[in-house]
Amino acid sequence: MKQPTLIIRTVRRHRTQKEIAKILRDHRRSGLSLLSFARKEGICYASLLRWRSRPRKGAGVPASSDHGTDPQFVPVKIENEGVSGDYVLSWPAGRSLKIPQQFETEALRRLLSVLEAVR
Repeated sequence: MKQPTLIIRTVRRHRTQKEIAKILRDHRRSGLSLLSFARKEGICYASLLRWRSRPRKGAGVPASSDHGTDPQFVPVKIENEGVSGDYVLSWPAGRSLKIPQQFETEALRRLLSVLEAVR
């Protein structure tokens, strides 16, 4: 006897601009890749890509600069170097990475290449 075919329908959901902004904010704060975040939250990956690429109304800047996809130079302020020998990389979203001074140069190069690939 032949098994019946299971058909799964996806329901299209239209989200408000406020909901989309919250989802994108949650993604930036999560530290996850866009694909991992989509899977975890049960959100369509293509929708996340589309929402992220759209300029948001009233933002005054393109959406891409808000989440770090466009490389930009930012002013650097060197604080008192004598406090610790560690280096700290900081991102606008509030994330930071502390790198000890004795961290091997080659290991740092590999780490930076991985971080740039995650963008």
